[in-house]
Amino acid sequence: MPTFLECPHCQRLYSRHSLAIHEKNCVDSMQKILEQEKLKLMQQNQKRGRSKSGRRKKIRPTEMTAERPRTRSLSRYNHENVDGLRTCFVCGEQYDDQVIEEHKEKCYVEMGQEKRTRSKKFYDWSQLAKPLTIRFHIHQPKTINPPSIDGTIDVSRENMRAVQSSHNCQIVRCRYCNARIALQHAHGHQCVRFEPTIEFYC
Repeated sequence: MPTFLECPHCQRLYSRHSLAIHEKNCVDSMQKILEQEKLKLMQQNQKRGRSKSGRRKKIRPTEMTAERPRTRSLSRYNHENVDGLRTCFVCGEQYDDQVIEEHKEKCYVEMGQEKRTRSKKFYDWSQLAKPLTIRFHIHQPKTINPPSIDGTIDVSRENMRAVQSSHNCQIVRCRYCNARIALQHAHGHQCVRFEPTIEFYC
């Protein structure tokens, strides 16, 4: 029986020969998705920058902020942060700098800790994932702080890592039928396996 390997980008199972072919296409497809998200954010930013009459708002010198100088990145998915928002590494939603840290603590409560949030306003990932660990293969959300030489935070790279982390932890894989299901719908999952027909001869 051939052994299956997991794609490091989409976590799907492929044979060793098929994985080499799939991985290149998987990287290209993820790059297209991120480019579409970048275009969507740019369009939203243009709509916000227009007044009711349809003209662009004039930016005063006091409203201008100095941006971090661009640095070269080895990642193929590097994209600019248009609105200055930061992405949550659990749910993938974007928030302002003032509320993102508080949201992360309430959005994800690490398994094994005694503190639990009771607010229904936030999405508690651990409460949904803990009962599913026996039946499903689940990826833990990972927060990665990209290293910086000058000590500043590269928000674009941080958001890119957060998008990948939220995508991986929101999809679970069944250990019995290898089906990939959204985390919120995993409780009602029923395995559908191929059962060959059996014929009896007399």
